[in-house]
Amino acid sequence: MIKILNSWRGIFAICIVCFHFAMHAFDQMGYAGVTFFFMLSGFLVSYKRSSIDSCKQFYWHRMKRIFSLHWLVLAAMIVLDLAIIHHFHYGWDLPLHVLLLQSWVPNEEVFFNYSIHSWFLSSLMFCIIVTPLLFKFFNRMSLKVAWSVVIAACATVAFIALVTDEHWHSYIHVCPAIRLVDYSLGMLLGATLRERILPSHISMTRATVNEIVPLVVLAAFGIIHASGNSVASQLEGSAMWWLPVSMLVVMCAILNGHEGMIGKLLIIKPLLWLGGISFEIYILQKLVNNLFVYAISPLFGHFGILIYNYSFVCTLPLLLLTAWGVNKLMKCIMHN
Repeated sequence: MIKILNSWRGIFAICIVCFHFAMHAFDQMGYAGVTFFFMLSGFLVSYKRSSIDSCKQFYWHRMKRIFSLHWLVLAAMIVLDLAIIHHFHYGWDLPLHVLLLQSWVPNEEVFFNYSIHSWFLSSLMFCIIVTPLLFKFFNRMSLKVAWSVVIAACATVAFIALVTDEHWHSYIHVCPAIRLVDYSLGMLLGATLRERILPSHISMTRATVNEIVPLVVLAAFGIIHASGNSVASQLEGSAMWWLPVSMLVVMCAILNGHEGMIGKLLIIKPLLWLGGISFEIYILQKLVNNLFVYAISPLFGHFGILIYNYSFVCTLPLLLLTAWGVNKLMKCIMHN
């Protein structure tokens, strides 16, 4: 268990929630966070090589986890919509959402319909399905050749993002084939580190300096993106964040158990707890916000109008509580 990566999961999850609440100061961390989650998923499954030894167990464990949460949230979203909101457009795309196939359809009204953030699960499910094939593919070649293949895939995705007009950018952001590159990059980082002998001791000073480097690079990329640079805007969906996120993931893995001052601050219990429910935080955010806006705040009459204007402040504690409860439920389901 790499504790500091778990803390980063929680940090990025909250940043993504802030980004979705139109807090523009979190735009960069929002985009970087999505890349981080895909890359980390690939990294961990490769770094912990034993988890793929049995394909049947690998698929069952992950599909049970993902579909259980997805179906719960999707059903709740539809019930809430039918009872109060009446915003959804029900049609032929509902079965695609049930089966987590919606991200293959290049239409925002399809892949962002119903449980809006489940596009992430749709793309992640594709990555999980092809994981055994990726292992076989990478095992047939040296790390040098594997890196050449992945770098070529990264260059292709970057080129597509640069030459594609703005109309298609949202689909590039959710497309499973594009997100597979993030996931594959993470897998290759895990495989590379797994074959390296990591240092048995690192001084506190050196560890702290090493922790600062990826944060500085991440901040620099964020500043470039925030400046309105046209190239950065074209690449913001994924490609722009590969380098800083890769550096962050690798450095956290290398310094696992030898954290510097920053690492010591990040592995405190509240952040580790937050990381433990980050999956639920991401998937539940729209449902909880809808519950607050359409079902809870109207109960308070005129005061409800007032707190509606501060929905983030009111929604976040409710989101954390709900995510914690659903996380407990998912653990019960996984153990049965």
